Order: sequence, then C-alpha cells, then structure tokens
Amino acid sequence: MTNLLTFNYWFNLSPASFIKPVQIIFIIFLAILLILGIVFSFYKNKKGSFRSLIVKLQEFSFLNLFIGLLLFFFDRQSIMFFSARFWYLVWIAFMIFSLWKIIKNFKKMAGRREERAREREFKKYLP
Repeated sequence: MTNLLTFNYWFNLSPASFIKPVQIIFIIFLAILLILGIVFSFYKNKKGSFRSLIVKLQEFSFLNLFIGLLLFFFDRQSIMFFSARFWYLVWIAFMIFSLWKIIKNFKKMAGRREERAREREFKKYLP
C-alpha cells in the first residue's frame, strides 16, 4: 500500500503488470460500464426532458469502457509508455471532470424544468 504513494510507482514507464485481484476488480468495473452503457442505450430513445442527460451518460459509459479496455490491453501486453500508471490518473481525472459536467448540466436541466412548471401553473390562471 505504501508503494501507491511513491513517485516511482506512478511514473515508471515500464511497470509490472497488475496482480490478478486488481485485474479482476478492473474487469468488474469495465463490466459495470458496459452494463450502464447498454441500459442507457435502451432509455435514450424514450422521449422526455432528460433525454440529453441519458445520451451523455451513455456516451460517458462507452467512451470510458473503450479507454479502460485500451489501458487493460496496454497493461497485459506490457507496452512501455502506454502501460504507465499515470495514464490511470489521467483517466480518473477525465472521468471525474466528465461526471462533474454531466451533473452540472443535470442541475441546470432540473432548474429549467421547475421553472417551466411554475410558469405553467402561473399561466393556468391567466385568461
């Protein structure tokens, strides 16, 4: 565990391959991304105010699945530069940033939805 906090672990350009338990956890995470992508694919064709959110979540799931599969492939093949651990940090930072943008967009959409509901309620009483 102390190895995770060293500079050499994260920026070694030819690291050893992940151990089996870490590989299994990584494959489970990729399977979850695949399942979420498939679920969002079914719901993206439905009409509704949150359709664009579902499309963004589907794109997020499949894009990160693809990046994760590439990282897993590079790790298994021991490709020197692309199997470095700092790529996982870059990937995690990209995922957090993407989720932050999606959540921000969701909050904006929820606010607009409430505003439209109040406007409809107000217009109901106008002649």
